[in-house]
Amino acid sequence: MSVSIRIAAVLAVVIAFVLAASGAQADLSWGFESGLGHNAQAIGTVSGLIFSRTSGGNMYYADINSGWYNVTSDNGKVYDEGEYFVSDDVAAYITTPSDGAKISFAYGTATYFTVGYSSLFEFTLEAYDADDQLLDYVTGAANTKSLGSTGVEYLTVSCPDISYVVMHDQGSFWIIDNIETDAPLIPEPTSVVALGAGLAGLMARRRRR
Repeated sequence: MSVSIRIAAVLAVVIAFVLAASGAQADLSWGFESGLGHNAQAIGTVSGLIFSRTSGGNMYYADINSGWYNVTSDNGKVYDEGEYFVSDDVAAYITTPSDGAKISFAYGTATYFTVGYSSLFEFTLEAYDADDQLLDYVTGAANTKSLGSTGVEYLTVSCPDISYVVMHDQGSFWIIDNIETDAPLIPEPTSVVALGAGLAGLMARRRRR
């Protein structure tokens, strides 16, 4: 084996172990604040989490500074009657009535998922495996200001092999914020090793030329 091939292979293994260690040490906690200034824009994919709707459309950032939303934030900002609750300046929502929000995990399965919500109706969080089988679900009561609530409430599903979660109420009268999960945020180490092997092959071909 040539020196260049050995170097590429060693680098691939080192990178794989570093990424695996970093991925195992920290769960993802995210409050959508990277959407500040991007009101009503599609969220897309963030840190290996894919944000969509069950019908296949988009989820969107809700930047409350736009004044579009009837919300109260824990940072003291209130718009309209402040019916719905959020944390800080940005949350997330969908626009299609009777549709659900879907968050998929790009790089592997999770064992838990937590989401903060504010909803006009009963709100449900469901966990599914890769075969679309329902693994777990939890339901929370409606929590708006007129109903006597005072802030964001949280729901958690917990079980092995969660590939994605779905959230819904009776008509998409909700907003979500502050998610947390242990889903992998990077590709599995074997994928990185394969990438390194490909790099080694490329280097070997260039050396022969």
